[in-house]
Amino acid sequence: MRGDKIRIGFFGTRGVPASYSGFETFYDKLIKHLSSEPDFEITVFNRSNYLRYPFRYFKGAKVISLPSLPQKHLDTLSHTFLSFLYSLYYSLSFDIALICIVGNSAVLPFFKAFGIKTILNVDGEDWRRKKWGKISSFYLRLSEKIAGKFADIIVADALEVKKYYEKFCPSHKIVYIPYGGLEEDDLKRAELLGDDEEFLSKFGIERRKYFLFVGRLVPENSPHVLISAFKRAKDRLPKDFKLVIVGDAPYETLYKDYLRGLSKGCDSIVFTGYQFSSSYIKLSQNAFSFVLCATVGGTHPVLVEQMSIGSLIISYDTPSNREVLGDCGFYFSSESELEKILVEVVKLDEEKISEMKSRAKSRARESYSWKEISMKYAELFRNVLSR
Repeated sequence: MRGDKIRIGFFGTRGVPASYSGFETFYDKLIKHLSSEPDFEITVFNRSNYLRYPFRYFKGAKVISLPSLPQKHLDTLSHTFLSFLYSLYYSLSFDIALICIVGNSAVLPFFKAFGIKTILNVDGEDWRRKKWGKISSFYLRLSEKIAGKFADIIVADALEVKKYYEKFCPSHKIVYIPYGGLEEDDLKRAELLGDDEEFLSKFGIERRKYFLFVGRLVPENSPHVLISAFKRAKDRLPKDFKLVIVGDAPYETLYKDYLRGLSKGCDSIVFTGYQFSSSYIKLSQNAFSFVLCATVGGTHPVLVEQMSIGSLIISYDTPSNREVLGDCGFYFSSESELEKILVEVVKLDEEKISEMKSRAKSRARESYSWKEISMKYAELFRNVLSR
């Protein structure tokens, strides 16, 4: 500690402001809610390859931008290791390193060697993701063991993930802290985009006349399952109903080509590319229903966010998804089940739809508040120094 300040480094993501995935939003929200805590001094490391943030501070946190090796398997780890070296060279003297993604575990022994307490935020069984080959999957499984040995604390954002890590990590090292939903200021910013109809017309869609997918276009998120189910259900849906696919993936050219080929001949499928912040919220608020097809991972940030918006949710049936959504949505386990649900939900009466949306929104408000989550991290930061 320097004086009465606890110095914390945020490592392992693309950085802030959030413009890519849940880990970036996680750091963005933590900084927002912890910047008023007088005993914390936060530094966040950005990847200059992705973010051209021109300022030295973000919501009270110091920002340091460094490059990474822009290669699928080395991007994250190379940046985290370079950030560690930078912090040593410039004597940043962190008390705590908060690190996201289990693949960064290889850096943990280096932090430990210099007396820096480490908190690792993990994301389910990452090695199961289809995008990884055999070597990468082996490395990620090894990373889980490294995390168990060298991390001071492992944070799981789902109880199912916590149970998984308890199989090979001491239980006292693992804590459960959930992920948060969208906040009122997020929703208000979306209003600045103006009239809904005018905004939606850019994509050729209409309010409450489309199913929505949001996520990286990678195999484990299974947009191909939704596209196939939608095409098979199309003749039994209202004629003007569409499917909107929001997302992209920098290293998945072959899979994206496959998705576009799968969609060929169906002009009711719209690919928007990445849509962040207000645009993403606006598309979500106006969708008839949101569909989560992800098969791997702990708490999916997009699921919590859709709940906080009050979306009508259809989710792939996994223990983690049920843990988050509860009885506030519909579940499927196969393409044929999804096809059936797509046809059935458009026939629901408004009272049932309103009830489902309201339950989801209430559940998000009660269980996934960023303010409460941030205070749990604040307590964790203070406690880890006494270990």
